[in-house]
Amino acid sequence: MTAVSSINKSALLSQRKTGTRWTIADALKIHADDPTTTMPLIDYDFPVIDSDVWQWDTWALRDINGRTVTFKGWYVMFALVADRAATGNTVEGWHSRNNFSYIGFYYSRTGNGSDWKFGGRVIQPGANKRDWEWSGCAVMRENTTNVIDLFYTSVNGTPAQSVPSHTAGRILADDNGVWFEGFDVCTDMFEADGVNYANIAEDQYWDFRDPHVFVNPDDGNIYALFEGNVPGMRGQYTIDSDEMGNLPPASTVPAGAQYGAAAIGIARLVSDANSGDFSRWEMLPALVTALGVNDQTERPHVVFQDGLTYLFTISHHSTFTGNSTGPDGVYGFVSRNGIFGPYAPLNGSGLVLGNPSDAPYETYSHFVDPAGYVQSFIDTLPQPGTVDPGNPQTYRIGGTLAPTVRIVMEGERTFLTEVHAFGSIFAQVAWPVSSAFDTRS
Repeated sequence: MTAVSSINKSALLSQRKTGTRWTIADALKIHADDPTTTMPLIDYDFPVIDSDVWQWDTWALRDINGRTVTFKGWYVMFALVADRAATGNTVEGWHSRNNFSYIGFYYSRTGNGSDWKFGGRVIQPGANKRDWEWSGCAVMRENTTNVIDLFYTSVNGTPAQSVPSHTAGRILADDNGVWFEGFDVCTDMFEADGVNYANIAEDQYWDFRDPHVFVNPDDGNIYALFEGNVPGMRGQYTIDSDEMGNLPPASTVPAGAQYGAAAIGIARLVSDANSGDFSRWEMLPALVTALGVNDQTERPHVVFQDGLTYLFTISHHSTFTGNSTGPDGVYGFVSRNGIFGPYAPLNGSGLVLGNPSDAPYETYSHFVDPAGYVQSFIDTLPQPGTVDPGNPQTYRIGGTLAPTVRIVMEGERTFLTEVHAFGSIFAQVAWPVSSAFDTRS
């Protein structure tokens, strides 16, 4: 990555365009426990897909247009997993899972949540350049029979690094299941530049991860969304009227607001996707910033529907700053002018689906597909009837998928309308390939 001198960096920062702001005024409209924007309370006796691994951030196999696909009759999903034998099958093990994470895969004949089989590791051991594999997406490559481009976050402990990365392989299937070949060479995509997005020198708690790659229907170019932070030194941001939004007279900047600096980032592919080269990207200004509101906008993803662009992201109650607050869940924004906005917060506040107050940590890492189906994982669920649902002593640890729900998107509003089985996914298209089964070597 080319270094930027302090003089040039100052000039670039002054010229940097600012995307849509998620304002303090917007966030103050967040209303928990509205049944149209609240996840259903999960049964304490929930099923577990595979008791040998913890499962959390999950994404289905899809095409470059975002549609969930099946391959030779199989549903396929990818997830961050950690072996429970390595972490310990305990509360402490669950909370240390990120230090053991790798990308695993599952396959199912039905997609209804009843028959998922864990297939093991996707990326070959030693291929990832760093310690751990964190979230991303898996995309069938256009004009190929069975090539998958896997985009993920390559994370290192010491020195601290978080780099969106790419690897490719082939998917194969027979009557007994799905397997992969390849995924043995990993390439960095881009890094935080300190101009459009904060790097570790500016913010030791910087976030730069979760690539979501898609084709923009308006211009045909391939882009990557990702989680980032507003550039600048942590805690030294100026929160002005643009970040405050429309508030009553005499409103002041809440204490601690300057520590919220989340951004939904975007980059445009410059290299040739048809040849499998995803190594060169143009960094663009953030689409949405949450300066003064929140410090994390994880796993951003996009849905194009009825001429509108819906931008979704997940965030925690604990990462809101100042006097802003909201439940763990999925938040969203809508644009009437394509991917580059401007955006309006969905439902007036940005909240699309939050956890109920009776189970504030029950689900997380929600992903919305083009048909409005939303997958998430179970985090921690309190015992029924507990007086203090936030008390860890009452928890049952999840590490498996939650019930899939469905939302309806109507302009600038969303509504929860359906609840489906634990871990169910819904495909929009079958990948165009011969139904003849592959031969195992």
